[in-house]
Amino acid sequence: MKKLLCSLLVLLIPVIGLSQAAKKEAPKKATIETYRVMPKEGHGTALKAALAAHAQKFHSGNWKWRVSEVLSGPDAGAYGINEGPNSWTDLDSRGDLGPEHQKDYATNIAPHVEKSTPTAYYTYLPDVSTSAAEARSNTKTLIQKVTLKPGRGEFYSADLKIWKKIWEKRGSNVAVWRSFFSGEAGYMIAYRLKNGWKDLDETNASMRAIADEIGGAGTYDRLMANQALNIKNSVGEMIEFKPELSSK
Repeated sequence: MKKLLCSLLVLLIPVIGLSQAAKKEAPKKATIETYRVMPKEGHGTALKAALAAHAQKFHSGNWKWRVSEVLSGPDAGAYGINEGPNSWTDLDSRGDLGPEHQKDYATNIAPHVEKSTPTAYYTYLPDVSTSAAEARSNTKTLIQKVTLKPGRGEFYSADLKIWKKIWEKRGSNVAVWRSFFSGEAGYMIAYRLKNGWKDLDETNASMRAIADEIGGAGTYDRLMANQALNIKNSVGEMIEFKPELSSK
């Protein structure tokens, strides 16, 4: 009987160990929830005041608002509202933050909004990023939103691994996010500028020279050719973080 008990304990130890490890590992906070609001003509100042007041009153902890102004591209003039990064477990418990929150948004923000974009979810990809998910710029950021052609995700992902090496060589802070069940499959690439637009005046080694150094002669040309094969549409934007409109 003792031998049987001992044998059972030996078999159970790995299972118990795995169970305890699973309990210790917290869900990864790697997903952001984002949408944009465009002010009605003449309502810009009022909308900014309403966003700031709402953020301070209702958005804290996991639901802090990070608000940025879109300076260029199709959504120029809009304000982007981000929450996260959070885990899916966090997001599962968010709800609508209560009736008072909903009433405040409907009463104080919505009247100043011409249109809102649908809510989208993006998940951070550490394997192809050079900057941590939460290490966002407190000044300006260049955004590239890429929509892929059907069946080209695997090929685009492979190229991103090469681009990561190029960004690392250039000292660029880049975070790559993939859309998650939010419309067409695509990526959002954020080039985070530490010192604002002045970073763009810095002289860097040629992108072509770095690419060919990393992958051999012709690598840069191959990456450029692959863009046409993999990408259906690409939109570039300049955005500026607005701390005065965001949660404290």
